[in-house]
Parts: sequence; structure tokens; C-alpha cells
Amino acid sequence: MIGEEKSLTLDRLIERDACFAIYRLPGEPTPRFVMQGDRHPLLLNDIGALNRQQGFVMAPFRVTDSSPLILIRPDFTDLDNVTIPSAGENGVKPVEKDAKRYRRADYNLLFHRFHKPLLSGEIEKLVLSRNKRIEREETFSPGKSFFKAAEKYPRSFVYLLHTPQSGTWLGSTPEILLAGSHNNWQTISLAGTRYPNSGNVSWDDKNLREQHLVTSYILKQLTSFHISPEINGPYTIKAGALAHLRTDFSFSLPDKAVIGSLLKALHPTPAVSGLPKEQAFQFITEHEGYDRRYYTGFLGMLDPSAETTLYVNLRCMQIGKNHLTLYAGSGLLASSTCREEWKETEQKLKTMASIVK
Repeated sequence: MIGEEKSLTLDRLIERDACFAIYRLPGEPTPRFVMQGDRHPLLLNDIGALNRQQGFVMAPFRVTDSSPLILIRPDFTDLDNVTIPSAGENGVKPVEKDAKRYRRADYNLLFHRFHKPLLSGEIEKLVLSRNKRIEREETFSPGKSFFKAAEKYPRSFVYLLHTPQSGTWLGSTPEILLAGSHNNWQTISLAGTRYPNSGNVSWDDKNLREQHLVTSYILKQLTSFHISPEINGPYTIKAGALAHLRTDFSFSLPDKAVIGSLLKALHPTPAVSGLPKEQAFQFITEHEGYDRRYYTGFLGMLDPSAETTLYVNLRCMQIGKNHLTLYAGSGLLASSTCREEWKETEQKLKTMASIVK
């Protein structure tokens, strides 16, 4: 099957409300594909329930009735020979809600609301996100956009996913939440953002502090599972036109049965939420002004007996019938400025915007 045919097949699977994911791991030349034979993936209401599970995971930032934790069973793994399912209704479909339109003035108000508890020392870090809604052109193809993203962002985890419960999502993310096989496992701390025009990247105190907070949190969570990781970093990586600070944690995981519990301890990391964890999570839920749904959740293949590759859902968009909703966010500290954080989100939104033109 050639590229044009694969794109058409993916588009038809979405039209028929199939339950599938196609994804390309960083550095790999060929995408992987999983599809469930019916339209009823396993829906869970707690990340810890992923213990002893196997399948493709789509987890939201916050589990709700409208954004459940989804596990796709890999009944089919060959896109070239997939059978397009027959059309049919499958219960209630996700409603394409009107996304909050973030003007610069709206963002300024939110920034100052988020900045207040940081200045007082009540909270150490908060992640403020926003979305941007654009019209979906008649010629837009989710399948073609997936392959375009896979070609453009070779060092990122690139995916296209659809289920009746989640709708359609497309993204490209550089951040591993948990990956490994056998006894070799890895997670990372990814925080701090620059958008350099050259190969040289310098880091200010704000970005270094942000990286330190995330790194300390992950180390603490791993230690609570009696894990003593090897640590490498921080160092600079590139993700599209952006640069980030990254620290690697490598460790053994003798008991694969606790993967769900470990994921629950890690998610959401301070890179997408803040610190202290519960206080930041609650503040975002109450004050951000919209439901992130699967943005800043995590997704990927969970297979304790073979290979697990789970990534934080960062640069992404939700594909609706008439609109595309793009998401981006940035980490705020007491030293943050509204102007710089707005610029950072503008740069991050370009990751997805660049593949739909």
C-alpha cells in the first residue's frame, strides 16, 4: 500500500468510527498500527487500573465522564491489510464544543490570576495552557497530516488516534512518560523552552529552575517505589523549531505489575501541571477556564511483557468535523513574564499549525 492509499485508509477508518491508533516512534522509519475489532475500547476511571493491562492507552489530563481513560485492544496490527468496518452508530459521540477563544487580553488576565499564588509562594509552579481553533479546510486529510508530521518531526513521537469516545487526535511530542522492555526502563524530565534561530542555546535562571523542579519531583516519585535510577542531564534537545532541557532517568523495574501505579504517581508531572502536585492540579481545574481533555494526558503502547512506549500528549490537536483545535502551554514561575509566556505558546502552536497548511 502506497502513502496515498494509507492516508485514504486512515481517513476512512475515522469516517467509519473505527477504534485505532497509528504512531511513529522517534528515529524509526516505519509507523506502527493497532486497531480493535469493535468500537468498544476498555474505559477506565483510574490510572492505577492500568496494572496488568495491555493495549494502546489514551489517558486524559483529568479523567472525567466525557474524557475517560481509554485502552485500545490490538486485534489488528497491519494497516496494509486492514478491513474497513461497516458504518454504524455506536452510542453517544463526542460533541464538538465551542472552544474558548483566547485573545491576548484573555491570556493576560489568566496569566495574572495564575501568577498571583506564585508570587506569594503558595504554589511553586503552574502550567497555563491555551487552545487555538482554526477552520478545517475541505481538503484537510488527517491521514496525510499524520505522515507529514512523521516526516517533519523525526525525533518526536507522532500519532493519529480515533475512538468513538475520544474523537480524533493528532500530535507530535518529545516527552517520554514511561518507556521500556524487560528490565530496562526510562522516564525523562522535560522542562524549559527556547526557540533559537541558531544552533547555540543559552538557558536563563527561570528555565533552569523549572527543569530542576520537574527533575526533583520525578526522582522523588521513583524513590517512593524503591527505584534508584541512573540520572543523565540536564542537556539540550531539539523538538521541531524548539529547544528543551532534558534529564534522563534509567532504571530497572522488576515488578511489571505496578506499571499502572507508577504511572499514577508520575502523572501529571510538574512539566504539565505544577507543584505541589495536588494543589496545582486543583488550581488549574478551577481557574484555567476550559477542559484540556487529552491534551497533557499521555498515550502510547502499554505491553509489560514486551515493549511499553508512553508519551506525554504535548504538541497536539483535536480534529473535529468543522474545526481543528490546537493546544499549547508553558510553565509559570514567580519570575515569569506574561510577554515571554505568550510568545512561548505561540511558538508551540506552530508545531501542529505547520502541518495543516
